[in-house]
Amino acid sequence: MVDKSFILISNQRCGSTWFITSIGNCKAVSTDYEVKWSKSLLIGQPSPYHLFLSDKKIENIFNYFPNMDKHTLYGTKFVFDFYRAFPANHYNKFINKFNNFKIIHITRDYIDILKSKLIGKVIHLLDPKNFENKRLIDSTILAKQKDYVEKLQLSKSNNEIVRMKDANSYLTNLFINDVLTLSLKNQNQYLNLKYEDLKTNMHLVSDFLNISVEDLNQNFFVKPVIKKNKLNYKNNFENYEDLKKINTKFKQKIDFLINNNFDFNKVIFYDEYNKKLNIKI
Repeated sequence: MVDKSFILISNQRCGSTWFITSIGNCKAVSTDYEVKWSKSLLIGQPSPYHLFLSDKKIENIFNYFPNMDKHTLYGTKFVFDFYRAFPANHYNKFINKFNNFKIIHITRDYIDILKSKLIGKVIHLLDPKNFENKRLIDSTILAKQKDYVEKLQLSKSNNEIVRMKDANSYLTNLFINDVLTLSLKNQNQYLNLKYEDLKTNMHLVSDFLNISVEDLNQNFFVKPVIKKNKLNYKNNFENYEDLKKINTKFKQKIDFLINNNFDFNKVIFYDEYNKKLNIKI
């Protein structure tokens, strides 16, 4: 089963829904669901397609797919929560959940994530013409199209200023989540993709999952299930220049970790005694 399955892992607003629905429309591929860590980290109610990993094995997640067969590639996605930090006392538990899986990790510029999440909000516009496989995730998104269209219109005029304290906290959480995911590359088959370069890197996905480039390009860029949001959001951040400097440091560190082996606990260490998180940039 491990050889015929993959897990996409990312922060929110990194194109995970677009990715998992597009790749799931390729030949001999089946995708569905969104795995979260625990219900306690959610701000609102869970969606029908949410599954929770904290008290399960990854293998149990794939048992939700009906009528599995050896000729099909199965995929799902794990998405970190945004507003609530991943619990520090669960770092090692998360890492130990994954062993000998195919992991696709999408990273994205953190300020772009903040713009998309805090200014643009969560919006998934679905193209009904490309709604082929009757996935639970597609059906749930289709039922919420009216709400998403309203959010899209509101986001165009959103002038709310994001406080530096909040933005810095979110940046730190995004960085920790990516370091956690990067730590999985030693015990898994691992592929990192940058959101900004996805269109030019379909050949990497093709080689990693053994899906033709033609099939991928057709379903990602010609007839995707999820329409790409092309709005450019304003830099509505307090102390924006300072925020960019922090973002650059995090980005440089992530780029280094992508290309080098490392010990997670030497980059991020939670001092249980002093209740303090130490991050080495």
